[in-house]
Amino acid sequence: MPLKHRTEGEYRDVPVAPFVEQEIDGHLSRWAPVPVAFTGLRGRRRRLEVFFSPRQRGKGVMPTASTFEYHFKKACVAAGVVDVDGKAKYTPSSLRQFFASTALANGVPIREVSRWLGHKSIKTTVDIHGHLVPEAWGRCRDVMQRCVRRSRSQACLSPRPDVLDVLNES
Repeated sequence: MPLKHRTEGEYRDVPVAPFVEQEIDGHLSRWAPVPVAFTGLRGRRRRLEVFFSPRQRGKGVMPTASTFEYHFKKACVAAGVVDVDGKAKYTPSSLRQFFASTALANGVPIREVSRWLGHKSIKTTVDIHGHLVPEAWGRCRDVMQRCVRRSRSQACLSPRPDVLDVLNES
């Protein structure tokens, strides 16, 4: 299925923690994929094997955001992953926000997180998640303090090569 607001064939890779890979391997050893036939964006009949797909609920057979969330919540309840009210503790959106928040709060560059989230522009990521990089303030203060205290002959006066690459891209 193409990404939202993308053409067919535009996809992205996202890093996953080793424990997630282990869970996926466990799932694959227990469950077989479900064959799904659908009409692609260009009108061509497509066939995929998927591991999570609603069975003829609503229009079409491929999951949409709403049908995926419905089945995701249902799976959470069946697995006992619920809050005190017995409702699903997580949604696909909450997991996406957790990924972005945790990555940014722990120093993963916002440009990488933006790419993994599939944002067409880093501005989208900065507007939504920029406040989650609080240590940037402290890092900037530390860098300025170190650089001002150094002699002018030291490397602080010119940016690192990777910083120049980012500046040249913008």
